[in-house]
Amino acid sequence: MVRDGRIFPRWVFILAPFALAIPSLGLTAEERLLVFGRVGNNPVRAIRQRQEFVDYIAKKLAPLGITAGRVLVVERISSFAQAIKEGGVDFFHDSVVPSMVLSRWSGSIPLLRQWKYGEADYHSAIVVKKDSGINSLADLKGKVIAFDEPHSTSAHILPRMLLVENNLKLVPFAPPRKIKPSEVGFVHGSDGNAPHILITGRTDAAATSYRELKELRPEIQEGLKVIGKTKSVPRLVISVRKDLDPKIAKALKEVLLNMDKDPEGKAALEAQQKTNKIDEIPPGSVELLREIERFVFSQLGKEVETW
Repeated sequence: MVRDGRIFPRWVFILAPFALAIPSLGLTAEERLLVFGRVGNNPVRAIRQRQEFVDYIAKKLAPLGITAGRVLVVERISSFAQAIKEGGVDFFHDSVVPSMVLSRWSGSIPLLRQWKYGEADYHSAIVVKKDSGINSLADLKGKVIAFDEPHSTSAHILPRMLLVENNLKLVPFAPPRKIKPSEVGFVHGSDGNAPHILITGRTDAAATSYRELKELRPEIQEGLKVIGKTKSVPRLVISVRKDLDPKIAKALKEVLLNMDKDPEGKAALEAQQKTNKIDEIPPGSVELLREIERFVFSQLGKEVETW
């Protein structure tokens, strides 16, 4: 099999769990795919949500020799980094933390900001029950907080940065372990599950994005209060592999920046989790992205390798 005149990367064939994510690869040497990558465990849904988006871009890049667009879905971030390094992925989008981990591992370059659900940026909150007696971050000493999965930008890394910046020591918690008065214990839930862990009384606090907080039922929101707010970061980051043909990378950027000005492009964006715009990453956010990258690798160490 060939892609852009080369042997198609070997990892395509050895990542058996992702077979559903790989459309027909019966290419000739003259055909040139534009491959959009995605980390996830539901390839059918991921392809359905993004194929129109990728097809639109591939059509716009046809003058540069692009003949088709494909969506490749890989379950683990570490495997996805390998796919990027071997040239099997041309561009991708993800939230800030996975994007910066992939940048460190594969050399991928953050290119643009994508407005997911119409939001350019988002931030997170640390919440507790109103009747908990916890009124500040300092009051979390000796308590336990719930995060979402480890690679979550809004419900783990941003709140964790906030706690560390406030000189709080975080330690993993698992009964029957007792949390020392000088520590803050933490547990991990699944995507969007941290508030539920708090509400059901298994922890004293929870981390969540403001958007997810506002989507809780009114009676649940009424029983919670915010004791900490994180920095704001781009909602999604679009990145390209470092060795992508500069002409294609430049043209890709122009297509993405102008999609919302074309009715067909606008429709393709809307199918992308209600995206309504793609724009430049603000200068102030660029340094924040690198700050987050440094935090992840300095604080989590080898844990990141399990993502």
